[in-house]
Amino acid sequence: MAAPLSPGLVFFLLLAAEAPGAEAPAPAVREVRMGPVAETKVGTEVVFAGPAAPCGERLNGRFSAFGSGGILVEGPVTPRPEGGCSIRFDLPFSALGPVVLTNANLSALGWSFVGERSGRGAPRPVNWAGRIPREAVRSTESTKVTLARFVRVREVSLGRVGLGASTVTVDLEVLQPLSFDLRIVGASYELAVAGTAVASGRRENLLLHAGRRNVLPLPVELDYGGLLRALGAAARDGRVEGVLSGLAKLHVPGGELEFPFEFPVTLSP
Repeated sequence: MAAPLSPGLVFFLLLAAEAPGAEAPAPAVREVRMGPVAETKVGTEVVFAGPAAPCGERLNGRFSAFGSGGILVEGPVTPRPEGGCSIRFDLPFSALGPVVLTNANLSALGWSFVGERSGRGAPRPVNWAGRIPREAVRSTESTKVTLARFVRVREVSLGRVGLGASTVTVDLEVLQPLSFDLRIVGASYELAVAGTAVASGRRENLLLHAGRRNVLPLPVELDYGGLLRALGAAARDGRVEGVLSGLAKLHVPGGELEFPFEFPVTLSP
């Protein structure tokens, strides 16, 4: 179980493919900032540094990331107070195809830009390509904020009932905006009420279908003793507010990406 695009969801999108070789040296990219993450796109800022940086100029062309698509980029490269300069644009999810997973590289982001630069003399064609270490790709918002746009708890239902414990199923509705399916290798999680863990569970081999809302049922084993202790402090007007948190692992050809998650859950005492 995981949300698309949390910084948690979102960081699966920072996988990188090898970029084609450039005809001339590309300017150094100090970092890439991703966010906010919307349902159809993610805001992107590429920060250049070094003597080859096109500071104070304009770029007009197509930016490619993850070895997929060509995103139209046109605008000024604005100097930054701390040095270097940057250009901002939106990266639509529709520009990312299945090749993103095929060419995934967990250590670096591959990029290319083909177009022209202008503002200092006559416009000049450019054909840039490079790689950016994954640690230089940063999210501008928290995983919690991103997840709230893509994931919600749809229903909490009681399943098997035993003497000391029962099974509660939490149905998560996950919007998966990409054009290809995502496979979750496994997800482990626990349910806490008033800071006390009252349930835990695990699921494996979850599939998030492309371009739609997916419902993921997550069963958790509820411990009555822990729940009763927590209810005394947490029950309000017949409602108990809990938190479902855990870790999901996404499979890509280059390895596995881990995403922490946390969602509010409402229980009846």
